[in-house]
Amino acid sequence: MKVKARFFSELMTALSLMMDLDENRKLYHAWRVAIVAEKMSRQILPEYRTQIFYAGLLHDIGAISLRDHVIHYTDIKEHFKNPILFNHCRKGAQIAMEIGPLAIAADMIMDHHEHWDGGGYPRGLKGNNINLGGQILRIADTFDILARVRPPLDLNGVKTILTSRRGSEFSDLMYELMISTLESGNFFEEIMDDKRVSEMLPEIISSLPPVDFSSCNSELRNVAKIIAQVIDAKHSYTAGHSERVASYTFKLATALGLHEDEAEKYEIAAFLHDAGKVAIPRSILDKPAALTIEEYKLMKKHPVYTMEIMSMVSELKDLVRIAGGHHERYDGRGYPDGSARDNIPLGARIMAVADAFDAMTSFRPYQKTKSKNEAKIVLVQNAGAQFDPEIAKLAISVL
Repeated sequence: MKVKARFFSELMTALSLMMDLDENRKLYHAWRVAIVAEKMSRQILPEYRTQIFYAGLLHDIGAISLRDHVIHYTDIKEHFKNPILFNHCRKGAQIAMEIGPLAIAADMIMDHHEHWDGGGYPRGLKGNNINLGGQILRIADTFDILARVRPPLDLNGVKTILTSRRGSEFSDLMYELMISTLESGNFFEEIMDDKRVSEMLPEIISSLPPVDFSSCNSELRNVAKIIAQVIDAKHSYTAGHSERVASYTFKLATALGLHEDEAEKYEIAAFLHDAGKVAIPRSILDKPAALTIEEYKLMKKHPVYTMEIMSMVSELKDLVRIAGGHHERYDGRGYPDGSARDNIPLGARIMAVADAFDAMTSFRPYQKTKSKNEAKIVLVQNAGAQFDPEIAKLAISVL
C-alpha cells in the first residue's frame, strides 16, 4: 500500500498523539507546538507552512525513550547532562528524513533547541545561523511548556517570562511574532483549551498545501516499520520487538494460505501493535518483578491505547481490532475484551502467537529467556487455551 497524501497527515497526527500519551493522559504538547508554529509561519514563512506544521508535530520524536515526557525536563542544564535529551534533536531529524518528504522539516527539528545567543544544542548555533523554522519551533515549544506551570499562567504571565528570554533564547523578531500571534483574537484562550486544540488541528490540516510526494515513493509498510522502531525505542530491552512480531506474523499468515496482500495488512498491524505502551509508565514496563494488581490493570490498557491511536488513520481502521487483540486468549480469558475463539480476529490470533514467541525468546527483565525450541513447547502446551491450536501447531514448523 502506497502512502497517500490524503492520510499522510493522519499518520503523523496519530504518531504525535502517541508521543504525547503520558502515563494515562494526553498532553497535546506536539499539537499545540504545531498549531502555534504554523500560525506564526504565516507571517514570515508562508511557503513552508506545511513543513513547519509537521516539524511541530514531530519535533520531540527523538526523545521517545525518555523515562518521562520531554516537557517535564524544564532545566536547560538537565538537557546538557542527559544524553537522550541532548541527542533527541539529531535523532528526531533523522526519523523525519526516513518517514518521507520531510527533509525541510528535518532541518527545523534539528535546530529546535538552539538558542539565539548560542547557548542551545545540539550544535551551539547562534543568531541567523539557526534555521528560521527551528527558531519558530523553539519559541512555540517554550510557550507550551511555560503555559503548563501550576497554577497556569495568564497571557500577561506568559509575556513576562518570554520577555525575560528575549535576546538570549530567541530573537526580537521571534518574540514580537509570538506576542502578536498570542494576542490575535481569542487565540490564547483557544490554544489553552484541550478540546479546542483537538478541533483546530484538523482545521489546519485541511487548509495546508498538500505534502509533495513527487520525490518520494514511500510504502505504508516502510512508514509503519519506522513507527515501530520509535515505539520500541521507549525501552532498551524491546529493541526490534515489533519488527520481529511483524515478521513472524507475516510468515504465519502466508503459511496459513492467506493472500500476500492480506498477510501484509496483518504485518502492518503487528508493526503498530504496541503503540499504546508509550502511555504506560516505565516503572511498570521495566519492573523486574511481578506486577501488582493495580500495575497489571494499567498494563492491560495498552491495547486500548493502541486502538485509539490507530483509529485516527482512516486506512488502518480495519486493522484496529487486529492490533488491539494481540492479548486476547483463545479461551476468552484475555484482554481487553475477553473475546474467544472465532470472535477474535484471525490476524489477532496470529499475532498473539507471534508476540508470545518473541517475548519468550528475547530478553525480558522479569523472566528467563527461552530457546526457540523451548518456546515452541510452551506454544503447544497452551494451544486451545491461550492460543488458536491450528496457529500454535503451525508455528512449530514456521518460526
